[in-house]
Amino acid sequence: MSFKRETLEDGSVRLSGGRCSYTYRRLRPGVVFIRIQGDDKGELGEAPRDELREDLSRYAPIELFFEMDESTGANLPVQEAWTAWFSGNRPALKNVSVLTRSKFMHVGAEVVKLFSRTGELIRVYLDPEPFLEALQRAAPDARLEHKK
Repeated sequence: MSFKRETLEDGSVRLSGGRCSYTYRRLRPGVVFIRIQGDDKGELGEAPRDELREDLSRYAPIELFFEMDESTGANLPVQEAWTAWFSGNRPALKNVSVLTRSKFMHVGAEVVKLFSRTGELIRVYLDPEPFLEALQRAAPDARLEHKK
């Protein structure tokens, strides 16, 4: 697995490889915003989940916000890896919000939600407004640019 991990000017961390990237922005302790871009074929291996290890150990239960508007897909092994991760880390997660306006990605996120057996822990949004409202409640002082 060959990928690049870099710290951006604003303190965010970006993992990138192949045609996919994950950008992690810690909005406050225990609240992580993750922007996924491109087509995740597994080229990052376990790195996208490993990146959250310290957040889980220091701040559990944590809140995760995934923005997948620029994500074009994730193969089955990647979906299965996230499903197992959500299931295995259920006690350390307060809630998980997923935003995507792609019907295809929406179905994929709903499948992960179903098979992770996490109930209402994971919420999948097609509309950015309730997603942004949940984000604002979790991190009221966060300044986040969102593409409309």
